[in-house]
Amino acid sequence: MKTSLTSRLGKVAALTAAGALALTACGDGVVEGGGAEETFEFTLANGALEGTQHHEIAEEYMDAVEEASDGAIAFERTSFEALCDMNEVADCVRDGRADLGITVTDYTPHLLPTLSVMSITFLNNDIQAAVQSLYELHENYEPAKEQLESANLEYISTWPVGALLIGSKEPVESIDDVQGLSARAAGPVTQKSLEAAGVNVNAITAAETYESLQRGVIDSVAASLDFGVNYKVTEQLPYWADPGLGQYTAYGMWWNKDSYESLTPELQEVVDGVTREFNEGRTIEIANRELEGICQGMLDSPDVESFHTWDDAETEEWRELAAEGAQEAWLDIMADYNFDDAEAYLEEYISTYEGLESPDNPVDAGIECASKWQEQNN
Repeated sequence: MKTSLTSRLGKVAALTAAGALALTACGDGVVEGGGAEETFEFTLANGALEGTQHHEIAEEYMDAVEEASDGAIAFERTSFEALCDMNEVADCVRDGRADLGITVTDYTPHLLPTLSVMSITFLNNDIQAAVQSLYELHENYEPAKEQLESANLEYISTWPVGALLIGSKEPVESIDDVQGLSARAAGPVTQKSLEAAGVNVNAITAAETYESLQRGVIDSVAASLDFGVNYKVTEQLPYWADPGLGQYTAYGMWWNKDSYESLTPELQEVVDGVTREFNEGRTIEIANRELEGICQGMLDSPDVESFHTWDDAETEEWRELAAEGAQEAWLDIMADYNFDDAEAYLEEYISTYEGLESPDNPVDAGIECASKWQEQNN
């Protein structure tokens, strides 16, 4: 006999012992024992557009869990924002409307303040070190673990959206060229770093960006490669540059804590193994593979006239202007969310990150795209 248990039944079972016995009496377990089996079905709250690296990470994670559990765990894969809006996904997972979810971490920083460390410009240049550091801290560093537990979330993974690029109507090749730009940019720490270099920041939404460029409300964007290609702003902005600010925001995935704990101990081990595999390399492998495809959109664009990487000296000049302020801005934000001893957490993150940095780690495919454009066009 095979019993299909939704995670919601699992939650009811946790609240009512009699119900739990009734629901599970027909099986001795999933992985071992040789008795009847149970299947656990979980629903995804999807805040990732199809065709992005974020959507593929979620899809392959769920595939891997289903395969590793021999079908004992299954997922209902909802379409983009079908269950919850992007800025509500973490709340939906927290309160049980969904069993797991994926979205931009900075949309709900009050629930995920420890993950916002990815937004500190000039810090997260090694993408694998960043992903693995956040995983290890949320596995082993008690304040970070407690923060997610208080939000009723179980960690899966957090990864950068891609290095911060500048797209503009005129060439931007130095810190002097940045001054006076009117740019669309998201996130308070990113905005602080841009303003330090003389950029006038406009926090319009992603969906409004194309029209705002047409109308002359802004003349540039500070965003990732996939933003430029997927929102077609390359049609409005022919000049692109990587100024060396590094990563600036992230996507994340989480389980609802109760849903995760409704699994048998054996299946929790299966899930934990897949989660570890993703954080130790597979997340970035998928992200870079998809970014390489998005890069092709930049390479093929008839509207892009230049895409290059700044000289180190120009990047260093911006770093001197903004790096310290970026960390201070992040600490101010953490104070607003009443996270105790954010300075100690930042020190722990930097220490873990530096221990995982390596020249052998993969390079952001968005950064490499600038070199590919130069090779193709020069």
